[in-house]
Amino acid sequence: MKKKIGMGIIITVVFIIVLFVFSKNPIVSCNIEIPESYMEAVKEQAEGVYSNRLPLIPVYVRIDSYAEEKLYYTIYYFPLGIVGMSYIEGEGYNIEKPLSRLS
Repeated sequence: MKKKIGMGIIITVVFIIVLFVFSKNPIVSCNIEIPESYMEAVKEQAEGVYSNRLPLIPVYVRIDSYAEEKLYYTIYYFPLGIVGMSYIEGEGYNIEKPLSRLS
């Protein structure tokens, strides 16, 4: 019984550490050519929790498209939420699709 409790605590601690690491450095997937300044802006905006009221942790960012100086990307949050975003240098960020569950 003590081994099961100890193993449960260890798994929980490791899980929390992994989530903390992801909150600071979410995985970014980009299969298209974009300016480096845009990539840095996306990484900077995506780190940290979603909000103080909703402790969602970003784990994955997918760059969707880049056209006419506007970058579209999706942030996947733990546990199971996504936000569609866009970014234009000089204008900043915009929420294209508000927080929703994975579909």
